[in-house]
Amino acid sequence: MSNIKTDYALFDVVDYKGENKLSSYNLDITPLTFKARIPEDDGVDIPLNDKRVTFDFGDGSFGNSISSVHAYEYPGEYTVRMIIRDCKNNSVLASYSTPIQIHDFVVNTFTVNVPSNADFLTLSAGQFAGPLTVTAQTPFYQDLQDIYFSTSGCEFDNYFNLAKNKFNSLKKYFSIYERIYLPTLSSYEYVEVQKISLSSTDIYARIDSSNIGYGLSSSLSSVYAGSSGTKELYLKTEDQSNTFNVSFFKDRENIFANSLKGYKNNNYTNNLNISISAFVGATSGQTLSSIKFSSNGILGEDIEQDPFPISKTQYKGLEIPFIITPVNNNNYTMKSLTAGTPTFVVLSGASSHVFASSNIVPSSYYTISDLANSLSSVDTNFWYRGVLTFNDNLSATATRITLSARNTYTYNTNSSLLSTVNGHVTLTAYPKNYYDFYKHNEDFDFERTIKDLRFQEILLDKNIFFDDFIGTIFGDVSSRHDILGKKLYEKVFNFVSNNSDIDICDINSLISMASMTDDYGIVFDRALAQEPAEVKRFLDILSVSYNKFRGGKNKFDENFDPQGTTTKAIYGKNLGDEINSLTYEVTAGSDLVAYEKFSNTYHRLNTFQPISALSGINSGPPLGAKNTNTYMLSDYSNQSNNASLSGGDNWGWSLILPSSYNIETVNTFYEFYSLSAVYDDTILSGLVDYSNGLTTVDFTSPLSSLEGENNIFDIVIRNSLFSSLSLF
Repeated sequence: MSNIKTDYALFDVVDYKGENKLSSYNLDITPLTFKARIPEDDGVDIPLNDKRVTFDFGDGSFGNSISSVHAYEYPGEYTVRMIIRDCKNNSVLASYSTPIQIHDFVVNTFTVNVPSNADFLTLSAGQFAGPLTVTAQTPFYQDLQDIYFSTSGCEFDNYFNLAKNKFNSLKKYFSIYERIYLPTLSSYEYVEVQKISLSSTDIYARIDSSNIGYGLSSSLSSVYAGSSGTKELYLKTEDQSNTFNVSFFKDRENIFANSLKGYKNNNYTNNLNISISAFVGATSGQTLSSIKFSSNGILGEDIEQDPFPISKTQYKGLEIPFIITPVNNNNYTMKSLTAGTPTFVVLSGASSHVFASSNIVPSSYYTISDLANSLSSVDTNFWYRGVLTFNDNLSATATRITLSARNTYTYNTNSSLLSTVNGHVTLTAYPKNYYDFYKHNEDFDFERTIKDLRFQEILLDKNIFFDDFIGTIFGDVSSRHDILGKKLYEKVFNFVSNNSDIDICDINSLISMASMTDDYGIVFDRALAQEPAEVKRFLDILSVSYNKFRGGKNKFDENFDPQGTTTKAIYGKNLGDEINSLTYEVTAGSDLVAYEKFSNTYHRLNTFQPISALSGINSGPPLGAKNTNTYMLSDYSNQSNNASLSGGDNWGWSLILPSSYNIETVNTFYEFYSLSAVYDDTILSGLVDYSNGLTTVDFTSPLSSLEGENNIFDIVIRNSLFSSLSLF
C-alpha cells in the first residue's frame, strides 16, 4: 500500500485562455485542461509518473492522462471525478471531484420588438399595424424553432377557416401576417400565418487574442456555433372590444426533444405578452368611404383589386350572389358597424351610378332577393347578402348594366355618428350561348337522317316518334354539340385528329400517349382527365394553337382551267377575258395568263418589271429613255429594233418558242388572257367549323379578343361553368 495522502489529491482546471476556471463554452475551440497533482506538507508535489490517473468528465467520456483535455458538446453542469491508482492497479490511492459549468456560446432565446417598444398597442380596427420584429437565436445542436402565438381575452376565428362556415370571413377576427412583395404587380401582399418561421443565418465563433468572439464562415479558425433568424410581422384586428393579450412562445416540445445528454437548462425566453386595443371611427383617422361588392365577402384589403369580385361576365336566368360590405378611405373592411337596410338600383350602361338617373332599368327585367337570414350564424351585421337575377326580358344581346347600392351605417362606439355611402359594380349579362363554337362534323342532323330512312309508308306520318322521341335523344341540326347523335358522329369522323394529332387530340388521348412512355405525370396534370365532360371539352378546344383553332382562308388565285364548263363559278375563276395580242397595251404589275395550246396548260406572266420594251421610247433627252410603265404586248420578240439595245428575250417569260419568233409566231402556240385576281376565301382546315350556324365566334376575331379576362374564351368557359355545373 502506498503512503500517498489521499486527502490531498487534487486537479487543476485550466480554460482556453490558460486561466484556472471551472467553466467554459460547449465548443471544440474552448476545451478545458484537467491537471492531476498530489501535494506534500512542505508544498512540494509528489511525482505522478508512476501512477495511473483517470478522469471521468461526467458526460460519458474519460481521460487517462495526467493532463487531459476535454471539450464539452452540450451545456450543463457536470461533475468531474479524478481517480489515482498505483502502478499495479490494485488499490485506490486517491480520488477527487468538482462541478464544472458549461455554457452555450449562442443562447437559445427570442424577442419581440413592437413599435415604440411599448407593451401596449392601440390599433385601428381592420388595418394592418406594425411591423413587429421577431428575432431568435439557437445553439448549433438545435433547430431554429418556429415562434407561435395565442390570444386571450377575446374570441376570434381564423380568416380562411371556411370548413366550419363558408362565410367565416364575415366574422370579426384577429390574425398575424407576413408582408410579401409581388414584383409582377409592384405591390405587397399580406399573408396570414399560423406560426412564425424565421429566416436562418449561421453563427460562427473563433478565438482571437485568447478571447472568444463571433467569426466569419470563411475563416479557417471559425467553428459553427448556432443560427439566428428574424421576421417582420403585421397585426390586424377587426374587433372593437376590450383590451386583449397576444402571447408569443417558442416551440417548447422541439427544444425538449433536442435537450440531449447533460443539457439541463433550456435557456430561452417564453411567453412574451402584448396588450392590444382596437378602435374605429373618426378618432382613428378612418372615414367610411364606400360600399364594395364581392362574391363572398372577402375583399382585397389595402388594395384596389379584390381577390373574389363578382364576375364581370354573367348570364341571364342564373342567380348572381353578392355581398356588400362598407370600406374606409384606405380600402379596409369596416366590421365594427351597424348597418341599415340597403337600397338597390339597376342602371343601364356603365357610365353612371347616380341613383337619380334617367337610365334606370325597370324592376321587371331583374329580381334582387335578400338572403341575409341564411347567415344568422355569422354574428355581425355590417354586411348584406343578396342574389341578383336577370331575366330574358332584359335584351336578346349582351347588355351592360350597373348595380348600385346605398346604405347607412352607425359606428358602434358612437351611435350619433351616421354615414351614408354608395357603391356599384358593372356587369355584362349574356344569353347563355351568346358566344359558342362547334368543331367540324358537329352539325350532323341525326333526326333528319333517320327520317330519310323511313321507307315504309306506315312510318311516314309517325312524326311524334321521330321528332319528340328520336329527335330529343339524338338531336337535330340545331341541337347542342353534346347531344348523343352529334357526339357519336363527331367521334367517328374526327377519330384521327382526336386521337393521333398531338396539337388537336383530346385530354384522354394525351393520357394514353403519355402512358405508353410511363411519363404521363411529367407531361401534364393527370387530374385534368377527371374534369366534367363539358369543362374537358373546352380544355381540349382552347388548348389548340390559335392558327389551328381558327384555320385560314383560301387565297389561291391561279384557278385558270375552266374544264369545259360554260361558267366560271367554280372552275377558271381567275381566267379573265381573252385579249388581242397585236393591240393590247400591258400595264406593268397587271399580270397576264398565257394558255399553252399544245400542252393544254396555263402560265401566269409577271408584267411588273420588263427586261426591255421596244415601245414607249422617248424622242427627247435623254436619248434612248424608255417608259416601262406600259408597253405593247406585240413587242414580244427575240429581236431588238434598236441596235443600241441588247436583243434577246424581252421579258424573260418562260414560254416555249422557236429560236426566232415575233408576236405572230407566239400566237401560233399561245393565247393570252387577262388575270381575274379573285379569291375563293373559303376557310381551310382549322378546328372550328365557321359554316355551322350555331358557331357565333367570328373568324376575323383577333387573338386579343379571344384570350384574357372577360374576353370570348373566358365568357365561353364561364357559360359552361354556370349552365352545366350550376356554379356561381
